[in-house]
Amino acid sequence: GCTLPIAINSVNAGSDQAGCTAAGPAYATDDTITIPAGTQTLTADLPGISEDVVIQGAGMTSTIIDGDNGQYRALEASTSQVSVSGIKLTAFEGCAISSLNTNVVLNNIEIDGANSLKRDSGNSVCGVEVLSDGGSHTLDSNNIYIHNFNTTGSMYIEGILVKPYGGSTIDVNLQNTTFSDIHAETGGVNGIFMGAAFLESGGGFITANIANTTVDDVTSTAITAPFANIAFADGGDADVTTVINNITITGTRGAPGSGFLAGLNTAAFYAIGVGANVSDTGTVNVSIGNSLMADNLLDSAPSNCFQGDLTPNYGGFGTVVTNVTSLGYNIADDSSCGFTQTGDQQNISNIVSTLGTLQNNGGNVPTRALLAGSPAISSGGSVLGVTTDARGVARPSTCPSVGAYQFEGAVCGASTPSASAGSNAGAPNTGVGSVNLALSALASVTGVSLVAYIIRKQQHIN
Repeated sequence: GCTLPIAINSVNAGSDQAGCTAAGPAYATDDTITIPAGTQTLTADLPGISEDVVIQGAGMTSTIIDGDNGQYRALEASTSQVSVSGIKLTAFEGCAISSLNTNVVLNNIEIDGANSLKRDSGNSVCGVEVLSDGGSHTLDSNNIYIHNFNTTGSMYIEGILVKPYGGSTIDVNLQNTTFSDIHAETGGVNGIFMGAAFLESGGGFITANIANTTVDDVTSTAITAPFANIAFADGGDADVTTVINNITITGTRGAPGSGFLAGLNTAAFYAIGVGANVSDTGTVNVSIGNSLMADNLLDSAPSNCFQGDLTPNYGGFGTVVTNVTSLGYNIADDSSCGFTQTGDQQNISNIVSTLGTLQNNGGNVPTRALLAGSPAISSGGSVLGVTTDARGVARPSTCPSVGAYQFEGAVCGASTPSASAGSNAGAPNTGVGSVNLALSALASVTGVSLVAYIIRKQQHIN
């Protein structure tokens, strides 16, 4: 039959391979691989994707690609554009989704790190890896749930790694993302890692917009950096500019750095630079607004923001500029960020006690609901382009909630209504990654079995 490896090989070759027959126009015109519901356990590494393609599953809890206890690599692409939606990836080798010099679009994807293993040539596992060594590329993602990574020894974990080098640029747009239950031993954790030219040469540039992200229960006995922004200038300038809005980040744990990372500390939001040569400048600008941060600890002390210069550790002579600034309306349980703009609140003690547990509150990614009495209710400011929360619930234009979750029913200037988390679930509970019934129906209508795939040449599914 037509399996996923054969379907990828058909797209790469531009012609039908044994077992797969394309429908529609000629290859290289809106190539789409549609994967019906079911679990597909790999028996070898998936072929690398070398031609533009859309890979479309039946839903992030319905179509599952299993790397068989970390034996096999999943999706790797090096082409101009790849779009992946409606799937779950688990038990893979290395990274669930990896790309080089590719424009990447991701939508409705669950990445379960259980039983995933590092690459033979590396020492890390990750959810998504987007690399560029030349030109300009993009990453656009919506509704991504990355969870359940547990590593031992010095192996480290990265949730979403973005790394341009060789003078290249990557523009990033991340919406509605949840990281949870991620634990490393001595290797450390980077959640969303914007690493311009990190440990590479030639410089690199990142512009990132991140909104409606929830981070909870992320730990390591080394450095834990849920939002890591690093500009590594060696043989060219490196620049990271990240704008972050409506984040809820809680329950992170880590330690001070050692060795090459000595002098750095664990923190929820992280800005680090390196200037290797006299002419090299590493610049990091992180702007944060409408975000809720609490119970993020360096050893046992609160630590929400950290800035540092690794140039001396690297033996460099260049320049580093780092800034972590407030866009207003942030609420933190410490003062490490030094936020004093309009609406900012520091040293607030009841943030965690007025949050529900991480769970399905509707939408495609789990969230932590705001409970009655939360300081985040009606305490935010309007953000251009952020009109819904992580579940898709509309945010009011005045007095929205702070963080990734919008509390419904609150009135500006009024006392917080009494309500339990369950009674304020918000949008209809569609479940995390509910099944795309249209795709499942398509598989049945076309006579495709649960273990088969079809290559479609039309752009839209009816």
